[in-house]
Amino acid sequence: MGHNGVNSRHAIMVNYAVAGLIGLLFFSHSEEVWNKSWFLPSMAMGVFFYIVFRFIAKTTQTNGVSAASIATKMSVLIPVLTGIFLLDESISWLKVIGISLGLVAVFFASKPNQNIENWKWLLLAFLGSGLIDAALKLFQTWSVTSAEFPSYITVIFSFAFLAGLAHHFTLPDRKIEAKSYFGGIMLGLVNFASLIFILEAISLPNWESSVIFPINNVGIVALSSLSALILFKENLDLKGWLSVILALCSICLLSFG
Repeated sequence: MGHNGVNSRHAIMVNYAVAGLIGLLFFSHSEEVWNKSWFLPSMAMGVFFYIVFRFIAKTTQTNGVSAASIATKMSVLIPVLTGIFLLDESISWLKVIGISLGLVAVFFASKPNQNIENWKWLLLAFLGSGLIDAALKLFQTWSVTSAEFPSYITVIFSFAFLAGLAHHFTLPDRKIEAKSYFGGIMLGLVNFASLIFILEAISLPNWESSVIFPINNVGIVALSSLSALILFKENLDLKGWLSVILALCSICLLSFG
């Protein structure tokens, strides 16, 4: 179970069902979508979306909301490096320092006396989130047009839901409570809108992904940490505050680098 009696696995599954339905019901799709070069990879990405979201939920349970937020949002390092090395985006000392500070921030995000399993979830959330962002940028650059963004996202979310549903039927706790439905619906609305925003933003001319991703993440890191303090009464120790400060400094450096 997650915070406030919400079962994170149930909410994640509902979230993807809602996001997929939004795409199906409110956007038009080409009859040739099945033949697009990105269709099969987007199916695989959908399954990976579900797996990574489970990593994030587990990280939240074992390390806290702030640590999970830092790990997932500082995964921006991965698409930044992807943009630099695969897409020939610019590099500067500000970006190098920002990347270094980001790695230190992720280190400080863990709670004291971490055991190996807790570090495992933190690292998996970090790597998984970063690989998703990097893949989105590569597909946007190489094969998905702006007009195809809604279809691309709908396929991803739909197969993320199917992966969650398959997992759901292998486990005993199948009854979904009202709180999990509500949390999943809200999350699905936010997820669909945020992914559309990211794809539209990184497709803008003269804007590099190594700038867009950090700018997007800075607000989420700050909001998540504030939510942890106010809503969940989660106390941040010195390491926790250092991780937040270093993460914000890293994102700012990456943004202006």
